[in-house]
Amino acid sequence: MKLMMVLIVAACAPLIPAADVSKAAQPVRIGRNPIVRVVTVSQAELRGGNGDLLEETMARLQQASAFRPDIACLPELFSRKAPESVPGPVTQRLSAWAREHSSYVVFGLKTIAGGKVYNSALLVDRKGQIVGQFNKMHPTENELAEGTIPGDAEPSLFETDFGTIGIQICFDINWWDNWKRLKQKGAKIVFFPSAYPAARQLSALALMTQTYVVSSAIRGPSQIYDITGQSLAASGHHQPWAAAALPIGKRLFEIDFHADKARAIQKKYGSKVELVFLHDDDWFTLASLDPDVATEDIIAEFGLTPLDDYRVRAGKAVEKARSAAKAAN
Repeated sequence: MKLMMVLIVAACAPLIPAADVSKAAQPVRIGRNPIVRVVTVSQAELRGGNGDLLEETMARLQQASAFRPDIACLPELFSRKAPESVPGPVTQRLSAWAREHSSYVVFGLKTIAGGKVYNSALLVDRKGQIVGQFNKMHPTENELAEGTIPGDAEPSLFETDFGTIGIQICFDINWWDNWKRLKQKGAKIVFFPSAYPAARQLSALALMTQTYVVSSAIRGPSQIYDITGQSLAASGHHQPWAAAALPIGKRLFEIDFHADKARAIQKKYGSKVELVFLHDDDWFTLASLDPDVATEDIIAEFGLTPLDDYRVRAGKAVEKARSAAKAAN
């Protein structure tokens, strides 16, 4: 159903007048339960004159603005331009777009500071202000040979008006512990500007961390992954961008001790919740779709135990039983 809604929006996008796309004049209301509208752009099939992809990519981003996003993502080093200081010409272009559409933007850029070159991702807020910079933690050996400097050894978090996000860039995907750290530190969405889709790894990491993941690729599809690892939306030949609305409080549960409670939630909240049974896994997901009712409120009301907490509880029960068995011997 969610994918169908995304496709309907995409099909109608050409019918939306340009004047109706901008949100800049409208106040952004963030309730207790943010539902974040995300778009991500792919550079697949772009050629670019003189190796410059700035204008063509900005055109695709402008198309994606029909979804009225809260945040957008562009690929790694998307402009293909020489290293620039921050702020600079490319950041100014993205800042102007962010202001016009009242949307955050994450984008890859080769930056230079103090004579050192970094493979960076910049975060611009709804007002066009640069509010974060993440430098690729693990440049490839070829990048190192070309003089690219590694970023910090710890992954960074960034605050937005809808929650905490993390960023990883391309080759960083191979260091899974950093993705776990982002989850532990409170990241709700991890953005992944990249040269390639990394679909299998991103799907696995989204499930392992139960975090939304948004990829933006130079080649191949850009995708948005659910906390279960399922792809919610992907770009392709007919539409070079993908979009989805993400209920930020979504949680994953084991069916044990929860089946009757899940049905009671459906009965009480109806269309105000998204409750999906993952039958083959004995799991279900729960997300409030009411901006003023947080998923955590429903969890507390019905006494639910999220999967991670349930595993901890079950692990302690196993250790207690194991110790008792040893003592009995």
